[in-house]
Amino acid sequence: MKILIIDPSFFMRAGLIQLITNYATQPSIFEAESFSVAETYLQADKFNLIFIEMNLPDEEIRPALQQLKRLAPQSHLVLFTKARSLSDVRQVMSAGIRSYLPKDCSAEQAKLAVKSLLNGDRYLPNDPTLNEPRQKSSGAESFLSPRQLEIMQLLAQGLSNKEIANILGITEGTIRVHLSAIFKAIKVSNRTEATLWYLLRQKKLVD
Repeated sequence: MKILIIDPSFFMRAGLIQLITNYATQPSIFEAESFSVAETYLQADKFNLIFIEMNLPDEEIRPALQQLKRLAPQSHLVLFTKARSLSDVRQVMSAGIRSYLPKDCSAEQAKLAVKSLLNGDRYLPNDPTLNEPRQKSSGAESFLSPRQLEIMQLLAQGLSNKEIANILGITEGTIRVHLSAIFKAIKVSNRTEATLWYLLRQKKLVD
């Protein structure tokens, strides 16, 4: 079985590899600390399982999933990330994720998840709402990725790029890239227009 782990954290990759090797017979495991590295592997080989972190250093999750669907249409995609809000998880699952393994699950849950995934079965935490179809919404979550929403929430508080970068633990350059993508997605040209758009979507302004 060939497995690809896309995660910027060495310790997270190492821990998952250790768990997989406990239950798989001679698995072939590849590590990618960024999506660009993952693309190199995907262009050269096919994988049965692909674990992907939601917050990648060089790509938004939705474009990454679109690329994964193109490069690895037969692969079983597993969201491997810290516990997120239900809306975040359902958003990425609707984009092609089949299974979800939270990083903060218990040891027993992790073992059960890995065993299920190695057997070709789908795994989800014990939360039936994850299987419910996501209702259409006119809110900001319909237009923006989870990371973009985080940035918009902070932008709407009047914070500078530097302050937002410090809070999220990323660079100012990355913030500028995200803002450019946000402006394009919601069809605005500056921070003021973006903030107004967000506040209106969140119903924080009245006529």
